[in-house]
Formats: sequence, C-alpha cells, structure tokens
Amino acid sequence: MLNRRNLIATIVMGGLATLPGLASAADGPEVTWKLSHTLDPQSIYHISAEAFKKEVEQKTGGKFTVNIFPSGQLGWEREVLEAMQIGTVEATIPSLGPFANFVPSYNVFNLPFTFQGPQHMMAAYELAGMQKLKDAAADKGFVVAKHFLPTFRYPLNSKRPITQPSDLDGLKMRTMGVPAHIDTYTALGANVQSMPFSEVYGALQLGAVDGVENYYNNLYTMKFQEQTKYISDIPILNNAAAFVFSKSAFDKLTPEYQQIVLDAADNAGNLGNGIAQDEEAKALEALQGAGIEVTHVEDLSPFIQLTEPVSQKYLADMEPWVAELREEIMAIAQKTN
Repeated sequence: MLNRRNLIATIVMGGLATLPGLASAADGPEVTWKLSHTLDPQSIYHISAEAFKKEVEQKTGGKFTVNIFPSGQLGWEREVLEAMQIGTVEATIPSLGPFANFVPSYNVFNLPFTFQGPQHMMAAYELAGMQKLKDAAADKGFVVAKHFLPTFRYPLNSKRPITQPSDLDGLKMRTMGVPAHIDTYTALGANVQSMPFSEVYGALQLGAVDGVENYYNNLYTMKFQEQTKYISDIPILNNAAAFVFSKSAFDKLTPEYQQIVLDAADNAGNLGNGIAQDEEAKALEALQGAGIEVTHVEDLSPFIQLTEPVSQKYLADMEPWVAELREEIMAIAQKTN
C-alpha cells in the first residue's frame, strides 16, 4: 500500500523542476524545517507530509529541506503546537479537534453535523469564510496553509444497529476527550467513556465500552471488527486535519519560499483527500467482509435536532462570525451530497 501511495505522490509531483520561478527559488537561502505529526509512517498524514517535502525540496533545488518526524517523535499535538508558537518546530499536521484548544474558533470543527459528507466537507474547505478561521489562527501564531481530509467519526458498536437516536440510549461509547464530542454523544443518550485510543480494543473485549467512533480505515486497522458487530454511516463528527506552519518561521521565509510551501501544502492536502476517499471505501468493504453490519441512515434530522443545542452552547462562547460561518457551511450541504 505504501509503495502505491508513494508512486501516486511521485506522479503528482513529477516535473516540478520545469515550473516557472524555480530558478529564482533555487538561488534562495538554505532553510531546514521540522514537520511533526502523531500518526505512523503508513498513515495519510505521513504520505501527505512526504508529498509536501518532495515538492518543497524539488522547487527549491534542495535549498529548503523538510525533515519529517512521525509518530509523535517531537511530542503530541499540544506539545508541538506550543513549540510552534515559540518557533522551535516549524510545521505540523494536527487534527482540528485539539487545534481548537489553541484557536477557539476552530471549535466549529468539533460541533456535530457541521459537515454532512465528504463532498460537503471538501466544498466547505473552499468557502471564502474559511479565511476568517485562518486569520484567527494567525493571531495565535499559526499559518493554516490547508484544511484537508474529508473523513468522519462513524459509530461502531457491539450491541445493535443505530438507525435513530434512541438506539444510542445507554450505549457505553468511547469518544475523544474533546468537550463538544462528549456533550454530543451525551445529548444522543450515550454513556460516554474517554480513554486513550490504544486502550479501546481491550475495553471492547472486556465490555467496559460497547462502542467507539472513528473513520472506517482507523476502525479497521485497529481490528475493532473483532469485538463489534454494527456500524452506521452517521456523520456525527468529522475528522478534519490541516497543514499548519509556525507563523514566526513562515514570516522569516522569502516571498518565493512562502509561496512554495503554501502551494506544496495545497497539493499535498489534495493528494491526501483523494487517498482518504479511496481508503475509506476499501476499509468499509473490509469491515463488511469481516462481518460488520453496515446501516445507512438517510434522515439525519432527528440526530441534528437533538445535538443542535450542543452546537449553540459552544457557539455562544465564540465570536458571532463563527456561527455565521457554520450557517454558511451547512447551507451548502444539500448541494454537495
């Protein structure tokens, strides 16, 4: 799988040496950046990071080096983001859930049903209003170069199919320790458990939890299908990520280098989007092949009605433009799914 992905990245990035402006960039200064992420070298994060590295280094004739540190080698997301604010780490790919701890307006990504499908999510990334989020990040010391990954955290459990909110009543569901995520599943009637992701398999095995939510590929690679029976394609919460740079490091770059890293992040994010959609389809098929019963839920309105008070609770603590952005995002849902 990794060889195939690298081949895709090579094809996408091939021929960069002939692009206009390369000569002036290749005459630029020597720069070295550290790019950190918390996932393994087989992950979409890493493949996207490698594509970013390849483009930056090719476009600068090797003058701009990107060293990638996967699997939390430089620390987990909070530690790395703190290091970026003081400029000791230059780039990262964080999940946007934890990123909201640093830029509160990014809590819009933590609110239920803000995005209602992969196509909706990718279209929303391109809305003009997203620039306000990037501006808010800049005020906190970050340059958000690219929002990407159209993936969702679907509920998987061992007890019953979920077709309506009442099916979640009393289910012991593991979520990330993000307050909005916890409140969302609580509003749907679940008994929320938070624990390290690495402990979930054992908790399912022992019955300490009945279910877990994540994107299909992660659920499958963690082998949760061995301890569960049912999954529903309800896009309750998303699993978005971003290419994020330290603003202090970015501001030190020449204008040519700045444009190169922005373009490279855009291309690498688009590559990641394509791989994610391909892998999600294959992982869902693999889950079914392993005996998981897949439930398609057409009418999301009962779930949205119960969880909208959660969204309004968090929006009340944010600037008014965040609520306006969420309305703009949700308004295009029917046009894209």
